[in-house]
Amino acid sequence: MTAEDPTVPLSEPVETAHETPAETAGETPQESAGNDAAQAPSASEPTDARHGLTIGYVPGVMPGKWFGRWRERRMRPVLRDELVTAAGWREALDDGSVTACFVRLGWSPADPSLESLRTTHHAVPLYDELRVAVLSTDDVLGVLDTLTVAQLTEESTPQPHADIDDAAMAVELAAAGVGPVVLPMSVARLHARKDVTTRELTDAPTVPVALVWPKGLDDDTEDAVQRFVGVVRGRKETSGREEAGRAASSSGQREKKAAEQPTAKERVEPVAAASSTPKKPAAKAQSGGWAKAGASTKPGLRRKPGRKVKNGRNKKRR
Repeated sequence: MTAEDPTVPLSEPVETAHETPAETAGETPQESAGNDAAQAPSASEPTDARHGLTIGYVPGVMPGKWFGRWRERRMRPVLRDELVTAAGWREALDDGSVTACFVRLGWSPADPSLESLRTTHHAVPLYDELRVAVLSTDDVLGVLDTLTVAQLTEESTPQPHADIDDAAMAVELAAAGVGPVVLPMSVARLHARKDVTTRELTDAPTVPVALVWPKGLDDDTEDAVQRFVGVVRGRKETSGREEAGRAASSSGQREKKAAEQPTAKERVEPVAAASSTPKKPAAKAQSGGWAKAGASTKPGLRRKPGRKVKNGRNKKRR
């Protein structure tokens, strides 16, 4: 499978409730086993109720917009997100604590290359991060808008290569004037402080970010991961794959709404009934010879309410 046409398995490990020993709960082992069997999900229950989709991400990566799209569209299975350490994402994928993970490749010497990673995992490259130098606000290099690696090393003594999981301490040392530290831009933003500033390193290599998941997942999990990759790649909600992953509750709501809407025949019948109702003839204009009291246009003429009088225009002038 290639990165251009990934098959994405995404399943969330089943969470088991913490079991209290039978002696502590005051139950015999037989009673405890019976209660556990009663609480275990039956095979007839929907799969979505027992399984979910867990997506991990390393510090600095911000996949919130993709998580939000999945949840706004009410896609299934239920998605959970989990922060994993930069050094532990491989282990989290292998032991199944996360189904897929947003990882940063090429930063740590222990990180595998994309080619070697694809021998055991699926990997979809997403974007490249810039490297920045985190400086103290009192550093003379702060007067420059951007830096090169040569300028950084000539004018200061940078800290050793930083570990992403210990980036907060490295930034604190930079703020104290120990020396600048080079970090991926997203990590520098994560640990931003008022007493430090960042400058882009224009000639430093970028750091790739990819979505990785193991090979050999079951079909349902693989399908869920594929649909999540579609969300990450900007696939629209009206896509066929997106429609296949709609929540059952959403489809039920659409059916209920459609049932409540009137049919074409029901919409036509009220119109026909309204058209068959005889219309009342319009009231004729009142004769010009008589007018109700108060309707005369002759100024100064007072009449009692409700009394009909001869229109002043028809009276003979004396």
